[in-house]
Amino acid sequence: MNQVTSTTVPSAQALVQAANGLIPLLREKGPQHDLDKRISDEAASLLRDNGFFRICQSRENGGYGMRPSVLWRVTREIARGDSATAWILSLAGLHPWMAGMFSPAAQDDVFADGADAVVIALTGNVGRGVDVAYDGEHFTLTGKWTYASGIDVADWACVLVDAPMKDGNEQRLLLVPKASFEIDDSSWNVMGMRGTGSKDVYLKGEKVPAYRSVRWKDLQRVNYPGRVRNKDPMYAIPHTSLFAMSVAAAVSAVSYGMLDLYRDVLKSRRPAGLNAPQTEDRFSLAELGKAASHLDMAFNQLMHDVDELYDLAAQGHVFTVEERAKYRVNAATISDLAMQAVNAMVRNLGGSLLPNGPIERCFRDFHSMASHFLLQTNPAAEVFGRTLLGLELPANARV
Repeated sequence: MNQVTSTTVPSAQALVQAANGLIPLLREKGPQHDLDKRISDEAASLLRDNGFFRICQSRENGGYGMRPSVLWRVTREIARGDSATAWILSLAGLHPWMAGMFSPAAQDDVFADGADAVVIALTGNVGRGVDVAYDGEHFTLTGKWTYASGIDVADWACVLVDAPMKDGNEQRLLLVPKASFEIDDSSWNVMGMRGTGSKDVYLKGEKVPAYRSVRWKDLQRVNYPGRVRNKDPMYAIPHTSLFAMSVAAAVSAVSYGMLDLYRDVLKSRRPAGLNAPQTEDRFSLAELGKAASHLDMAFNQLMHDVDELYDLAAQGHVFTVEERAKYRVNAATISDLAMQAVNAMVRNLGGSLLPNGPIERCFRDFHSMASHFLLQTNPAAEVFGRTLLGLELPANARV
């Protein structure tokens, strides 16, 4: 067992300040990320060099073992520079926690000698034509997976598959090294989130040792092999609750990027029909104030929920289905509130604002992120409503 405990952990404030210092460079790099259909190696290296991928990596594996709220405060600063980079950090920055759910032997593969790791997740029914075999020692995977956000800069991927086991098929999460994937660079042709590089990837006859697998139902029950090593409260938090929050965190973060852009435009714009600087328009000032307030409400709800999750887990609390459903729908309504603010800001700028540029790109990226299946409000709200009335949940409910 190659356990390495981290001894030097920066403060949350230092990490946020470091992220803030990257804003000018990321603003410069963002348009090229769109053209390249991926974030640059330089941007990814800056995230790693500043320790951002260690925030949710357990101390037992050489990470900082910090709260997810720290990661998402850092992400908010990154989003003020580049929305695509923020998406990768908000999700992949959380996934060292997922890698820590596997057996200690698998963790040693991912975090060898206390190294950091960029881990992506291929879950949520993104497999296409997947074939899985199991011989008692190895799983053999062949197939295609879509929406592989960050694959170009990743080290590992958590791949969810239906595996043929002795007692029938069961869902398993497998750890696969990035080097094993064939990446289809021509596959990511989308309206928004072009820079995230969420491409199609392929495996052909990839052998994955059994120790690099975990049963999906064990993960959902918070009863997985990684808890033998990792004792942090993170490892007592329901997976879907935190995973949905990671998407809402990206959406909320990018909305602050739009707030910065909107404020900059107001300072310099003389809109048609006003014949005066827009800063003299009382209604524009009101839109700015309302948007900033709504975004703070959304972000602060996210911080409240994730810290509440963490604190309850630290107390040994066993989360009820109703609580899980509440956190799930809150992630969606946080996104909805941010969307209202973003749409109001863009509408206030009028019809001349959308030549290709920072506002247009941020708007496209924001709406694409907010359309994620975990942030669809009605399905999540229905599940929460059912729990409040004590009704049976649909068979496919994810809480």
